[in-house]
Parts: sequence; structure tokens; C-alpha cells
Amino acid sequence: MISHVVPSGSFAISDKKKGVLQAYLGTCVGVTLKDTGAGLGGLLHILLAQPTGTDIPFAPEKYATTGLPLFIQSLCEAGASKSNLVAVVAGGALVGEVSERDLWLDVGGNTAECVNDILRDEDIHVDQAETGGMFSCKMTFDIQNMTTTIEPLAPVIAHGPENTQKVSPDEIATATRTLKPVPQIALKVIRMIRNEDYVLDDLASEIRQDQVISAKILNLANSPIVGIGTSIDSIDRALIVLGEKKLLQLVLSAAAEMLFSCSEMGGYSLCKGGLFHHALATAMTAHEMSVFTGRGHPDIAYTGGLLHDIGKAALDQFVVNATSFFYRSIHRDGMELCQVEKEKFGMNHTEVGATLARDWNLPESLVHIIQYHHTPELAPGDKDSVTIVNLADLLMSRFKAGYQLDRPNAEQLEQRLGQLGLTKKDFPVIIDRIPRTIFESIMAI
Repeated sequence: MISHVVPSGSFAISDKKKGVLQAYLGTCVGVTLKDTGAGLGGLLHILLAQPTGTDIPFAPEKYATTGLPLFIQSLCEAGASKSNLVAVVAGGALVGEVSERDLWLDVGGNTAECVNDILRDEDIHVDQAETGGMFSCKMTFDIQNMTTTIEPLAPVIAHGPENTQKVSPDEIATATRTLKPVPQIALKVIRMIRNEDYVLDDLASEIRQDQVISAKILNLANSPIVGIGTSIDSIDRALIVLGEKKLLQLVLSAAAEMLFSCSEMGGYSLCKGGLFHHALATAMTAHEMSVFTGRGHPDIAYTGGLLHDIGKAALDQFVVNATSFFYRSIHRDGMELCQVEKEKFGMNHTEVGATLARDWNLPESLVHIIQYHHTPELAPGDKDSVTIVNLADLLMSRFKAGYQLDRPNAEQLEQRLGQLGLTKKDFPVIIDRIPRTIFESIMAI
């Protein structure tokens, strides 16, 4: 059966053919509409309730107030009758635990409420609604049968008895030592960024000589997440089309993909390549947030976003054998990932990642991002860059759901926004500034 994933900020309409439309929903809201008599239906994936009025290009499909009327209109123009439309609404999970003091965290609830108001005003019956809560879900619209299902996003759990033994420090040390190190060419790029020396000199020639890195760079350059819109078939053309800084980012991204390539689906990852896709999306969002706020250093934020979870690459093989324990602890018992890791392994991925970063002689600024991205207020030195990656990580877990087993803590979100000179009123604005190409890249299920 053909599956089409509908990214946030878009909708898809289909007549009666075999296949399904799907959306992976955290705080985003999904809406399916169908006219059974006309054999028409579709799925809309909404980011926010309404535009935030920032300087980003306007994309009406991103918002409930503009996207839902457009979705209804498009269905009717395709042959559906508005009076026959039936809706299902899902998603709208909380960003974090909500008290009366911080109802502003209920971004998804506001979007879901806006959707329901529009459907009521349009006199469209809502057949089913599963919104709110803390957890992510998968919404599926079966084109042929015109039915909608809503399922929790659960990890793939390996068959056989679960390993209940605690992992020894020696096992973790061995896994850390055997993890593939950062390629030398990526370390050279990191030094260039640290020294703010962006003269490429012979770097392009070095890239061309590394066939693996070159292939991964060209694959990324032509992917939807980069969104160039033109074919790039060589490193030289990539340099001309993308420019020096973007090429440096792609070198680092290619290296990160190699670091996470050993991670298995069924460990931290909820889909094939989940750790890398989350890292890349976090990096791009952190870069945009640094530019927008004028805090930190955009290139350091990008690099830190790519590497913040490298500790998971070392621990992933152990999580594979304890996936159900992790899932129950996080999603049933409400424990934080770092707490569960500490209980199971005696250390968490931030500590393991910091050890790796120091072994690889990464700059202290990156070590601090890796070690403190869950607790940026404890970071020594430049707290801004650590806080930026923390917020980007949180945004990707809630608005780019379905990649990895994690639920970052949002309890101190207001204080962390304040660290960057932002208020809680700015929270929808930074959500709106998540690079749109992040949503247009499709995960491999």
C-alpha cells in the first residue's frame, strides 16, 4: 500500500485509490475531511492556530485560520459537497506540563480549539477528536476505505525476552571507544568555525578526495531538507550554488550522518535514521534561532545541534534490548529520558556524549552544548548557545514528531526563553520560524 506522509504546513487530497495519507503529530494538529458520497477526502497538517506576523514568507497551509478554509475550499473544488463533509481531529499535544500559571504552553490546544471553531462555523460534523495530552500520535487516512485511524507513536520493540540486567561501566566504555570518530575533515571545519576563519583554501579539494563524505554531501545538497531546487552534481557546483558557509554545514551534516549510522531502529530511533534526522532538524532550527535572537554564534549553534545527542550513538545498542522499559518509563511513568538512562546505565547520554567530545578534542563550547543541552542553566561560560540548542531540541520533539524516543522537559521553558531575551509571548514566533524545509523532508518508516 502506498503511504504518503503529509508534512506540517501542507495538505493532500485524494480520490478513491489504494493508499494512505499519514501525519506524525506532536503539538501540531491533523485534520481529515471526507465526503463519502463523492469519494473524496484528504488530510491537513497544521503547525499553529494563526500567523504570528513575523517577516517570514507567508504559507497559509501552516495555520488553522488560513489553512483549514483553504483545505475545505480545495475539497469542494475537487467535487466534494461541504454539507457532506465529516471531520476527524488529532494531535495538539502539550509542549510541557501545564498549570494555571503557564497555560501559554498549550499551543496545540489553542490550535485544536481554533480548528473546532472553524469546523463548527462551517457546520462540518466532527466524527472523532483525540487531542491534547502529552504524547505523539500517527494519524492515517485510508484513501480507499475513507477511514481515519489515530495511533500512539510507539517504538518498534524487539521480539524475545527483554534484557533486565544493568549495563556495566566497562560495557559503556567499550561502546564509547569503538564508536566511529568524527572524520578529520569535519574536525578541520569545526576549527575553522571556532577561529571564524572561513577561507576554504584547499578544503574543497580535500572533500573531493573523500568519496564517502562527497557522496553524503551531494545527497544532502539535493534533499528536500536543504531545499535548493536545483540539481547539484559536484562539490565545485555545491560551493558555487550554496556558498562557503552552507558547504561547511553540509560537511558537518555528512559527518554527523556517519556518526549516527550505527544507530538501530528500535533503540532511540522510532524510524530509520531517526537520530540523524532529529539532529539535522535541531541544527537547522538552532541556527535560525541564533540568527533571529542575535544570541550565541549561528555556526556554533548549528554544529552543537548536530552533535548534541552523540552520546545516544554509543548507548543505542543497549537501548535496543530495553526499548519497552524506556517506553514505559517515559510515556507511562512520566520519567525524563536522562533519569531513565541513569537508572539503566549509571550515566546518561549527555555525560557519555561529553566524554566522546573531549576524547575527540572538540572545542569546549561544543562539549558544553553536548553535556548541558538538557540543563542549560548549569552550563559554564556561554549559556546562550546551550539554551538555543535546548530550545531547538524541544521544538523538534514536539513539532517534528516521530523520530526518536524522547520527551524533553519544558518546566523551565519560560526562564530559558528569558535567557535569550524572549518572553512567553514570543514562543509562537520562534515556532513559526522553524525552517519550512525541515517539515518537507520525509522520514523513512
